[in-house]
Amino acid sequence: MAFDVTWLFLSFGGGILGAAFGGLPIFVLCGVAAIVGAAVNLATGDGSFTNLVAFGPILGPQISFAGGAAAAAYAAKKGKLSTGGKDITAGLMGLDSPDVLLVGGAFGMVGYLLWWALSLLPSIGTTPFTNAIALSIVINAIIVRLMFGKTGIFGKVPNGNNRWLGGAKPLQVVVLALGAGVAVTWSTLQVPALASLWFGISVTGLVFLQYGTKVPVWHQIALAAEQAVVIGGGDLGWGLAFAILGGFLGEIYAIVFNTYGDTHIDPPSATLATTFFTMAILKAMGAFAITGVGSLIVAAVVAVAGFALLSALRARSGASVPTAAADAA
Repeated sequence: MAFDVTWLFLSFGGGILGAAFGGLPIFVLCGVAAIVGAAVNLATGDGSFTNLVAFGPILGPQISFAGGAAAAAYAAKKGKLSTGGKDITAGLMGLDSPDVLLVGGAFGMVGYLLWWALSLLPSIGTTPFTNAIALSIVINAIIVRLMFGKTGIFGKVPNGNNRWLGGAKPLQVVVLALGAGVAVTWSTLQVPALASLWFGISVTGLVFLQYGTKVPVWHQIALAAEQAVVIGGGDLGWGLAFAILGGFLGEIYAIVFNTYGDTHIDPPSATLATTFFTMAILKAMGAFAITGVGSLIVAAVVAVAGFALLSALRARSGASVPTAAADAA
């Protein structure tokens, strides 16, 4: 991706809007745009709308969501946001503090620069090294926590607490990933042109989380399954395998980064950077040539391994800790 100074300045505006709306509300608008983009792509074969609007300098999460999350952390540090630096649901326009919006703009620009720099990483075979948008969001958020937070990258676990008792039960993760993974993978196999549709739907559905309804955060599951088909060239089994991997990684990253942190480091973004990198390696190895029963066995192995790992971590002795579910957005 070539550096574009125009996009850099547009990203300043995108970051300001992300702060004004709040990280989660602006991300929901990205989801709406992704749905429209999928429809346009299906009708015309042109993906420009998705690239320029859903993932562009105004609504792209690497810019607007990152700017909104950074502005919330800054506002909390300055004592202007009583709900804390992790509150990505807060529309910061209501604070009537231009400096908060300007911080959002600055980190929107940082988001663009990180995205551009990561896009220059060498490919693995014919596949990009990782999901540059997702990884840029994570790196941006780590910078924000080091600047405005007090808990360090991995948070501070109170003495006597077991970090891993938070979050969803392992079986619930498997069930959700199976249900979502089957639906998303099957529909993507039928109509590959609709590859961003389920990502858009899953993100748009976070509007319910905005108003307190306990809905799943599953765009890392949906996009991992879609990419396993479109980018990896996999079948139903591979889509399921990456949906399940996305489910477990999302849970793990939520606990590692957010449960005990005081700013928002995005678990789905960390998940998607990991699943894409894994996908690129497997594609270069020719693993996606394993199809049918073989790929379903891979999915079963991923489910069993994820269940066993998370169960073992939760089984460690310790006191109860807060749930990670609300921190996963």
